[in-house]
Amino acid sequence: MPLPEFLNPTPAQVAELRQLFKEKLERDAAKVPVGGFHEHDMRWVFEGDGWLTKFLENNDLNMKESLKQLWETMEWRKSSGINEIREDNIRMEYINDGLMYPRGRDVDGKTVFIFRSKLYVRGTRNLDDLKKCFLYWIERIIREANDDLVTIVFDLTDAGLSNVDMDYTKYIINTFKNYYPCSLNYILIYDLPWILNATFQIIKKLLPAKAVDRLRNISSKNIREYIDDDNMPRSWGGRDDYVFEFVPERRKSVELPLTQNGIQNGILSKKVHFANLSPPESPMLDKPYNNFPESSEGEMLRIKPQNIITFARAGNELVGTVEITNVDTKDVSYKVKTTAPEKFRVRPSTGVLPPSASVTINVMLQQGQQIQTINREKFLVMCIGLTSDTPYNPQDVSELWKTISPKSASVEQHRLKCALPVNFDQTGLESMFGGVGGGAGNMTVGGDQYGVISGSYASSSGMMSMDGDKQMLMLQQTITHLNETTHRLEVQVKRNHRFQWITCVLFVLLAIAIVYILKIEIKSNASEYCSTAERHH
Repeated sequence: MPLPEFLNPTPAQVAELRQLFKEKLERDAAKVPVGGFHEHDMRWVFEGDGWLTKFLENNDLNMKESLKQLWETMEWRKSSGINEIREDNIRMEYINDGLMYPRGRDVDGKTVFIFRSKLYVRGTRNLDDLKKCFLYWIERIIREANDDLVTIVFDLTDAGLSNVDMDYTKYIINTFKNYYPCSLNYILIYDLPWILNATFQIIKKLLPAKAVDRLRNISSKNIREYIDDDNMPRSWGGRDDYVFEFVPERRKSVELPLTQNGIQNGILSKKVHFANLSPPESPMLDKPYNNFPESSEGEMLRIKPQNIITFARAGNELVGTVEITNVDTKDVSYKVKTTAPEKFRVRPSTGVLPPSASVTINVMLQQGQQIQTINREKFLVMCIGLTSDTPYNPQDVSELWKTISPKSASVEQHRLKCALPVNFDQTGLESMFGGVGGGAGNMTVGGDQYGVISGSYASSSGMMSMDGDKQMLMLQQTITHLNETTHRLEVQVKRNHRFQWITCVLFVLLAIAIVYILKIEIKSNASEYCSTAERHH
C-alpha cells in the first residue's frame, strides 16, 4: 500500500491517538504502574500535540503501532525514573570527564551532542551508571531545546577496538529507537578508523531504516556540510576552542512540545529564518543559534510549496517548481542555492522581485544523475530587502550576493527538501538518468519521519532481508574475534616490554660485574708485576 506523500499527522489524527490512549488508560487501569504515569509525561500526552506527532510519524500514521509505542514509552519512563534523573543522583565524575556533552548547533540549528569515544575504555566504568548519565544529557537537551531534534556526533578520533562497547552502543540505539522516536536530525560518525569498519556495519544494521537515512560517515573534508566553523571544535578544524566544563542545569518550568494548531512547532516546521538570533537558555550551549518558526512578522518571501520540492516528469526531464512571492513593501533580491549544484539546473537562480510580484523557479535534474538520490538533497532560498538606491541590473545583484554573508541578520532563509511523488513512473528514463530500474532492486517510495518522500530499494529475491540475521551474526563474530586478537596482542606487547626491561637490567648488572671483575684482575696483575720487579732488584 503506497504511503501518503506527506506524513505529517493532521490535528484529527493526533486527537485520535490521544483518545485511544485515554481509552486504554481506563480499560487497562490495572496494568498502569503503581502510582500512575508521571505527571510530566501525562501533560505531554494530553496538553500538547508535538510528542504524539512524533509517535505517529515514526509509525507511518499507523494508530495501533503508535499507541503501542506510546504506551511502552510511558511504562519505560515510569519504571526507569526518567523524570527523577538529576545531577544529585548520577555519577558526576563520569559527567565531568567530558565523555559526552552538548555543544553548539548543526547547520539546521539543532543541538549537537558529542561522544568522545577515545575517553571511554570498555570495562573501566559501571555500565548502568554510564547509561544513566546518557539519559541525563538526553533529557536535559530535550528540555532546553523544547523537544527539538538532536544531532549526535560520535568522535572516533584516535579510537580503537578497546574504546568500543557494543552493549553500550546497542543501548543508545535501542533507547532512541524505542523511546525517543523522530528525535535525531543526523547521526554523524567522525574520523572512523579502518579497524572499526566492521563495528560501523554492525551499528548500521542495528539502526531502524529511517535512522539509517540520517547516518553519515564524515571526516574533516565534508564535516562543514553538517556543522559550520563557528560551531566546530578546533580538533575538527573549526574555530571553537571550547574546553568542556560542566555547568549545572537551570531548571525551568515544564514546557510542552509545541503544537501544530496555531503555535510554533519545532518538530514539523520546515521554513527556516535566521534573521532573529537569540542567546540560548542553557550555559552549555553558549553560542548563538537559529530559531525555526513556522512564520514570522516582517517575512519578505512566501514560498510555495513551503517545505518540499516534488519532482515530476516533463517529457524526458525531471523538473521541480517553486513559486516565490514578495510579500514585503519593498523590493527584494533572492538567491537559490543547493547542496548538490552538480546535480541540478536552477532557472532563475537569482533576481529581484518588486512588492507583490511572483516568480516560478524551475529546478531540473541533470542527465546522468541518480534519480533515487534526489530525496537526500536540499535547497536554500535566501532573500534580502533592497533600498531605493540599490542597483537592480543582474550583474550588480550577483555582486551584491557575493558580498553578503548568508548568516547576516538581514538575510531571510527558507530550506526545502526534495522528493519524488508517490507511485513515480520511471519508464523511459533509463537512458537519461542513472540508477533507474536495474537488477539491484526495485524502487519503492515511502515517507520518512521528517515528512519527506524517500526512496528505498528491495531486492527482488528478498535475500537481503532473509540473510540479515546471518550477516549480523557474522559481523558480531568478526568484531568479537578482533577484540580477542587485540587483547592477546596487548598482553603479548606487555610481556615483551617486561622482558625488555628485565633484559636491560640483566645487561646492566652483567656490565657492572664485568667491570668489577676486570678491575680486580687489573689490580691483581699490577700487584704481581710490582712484586716481580722488586725481586729482580
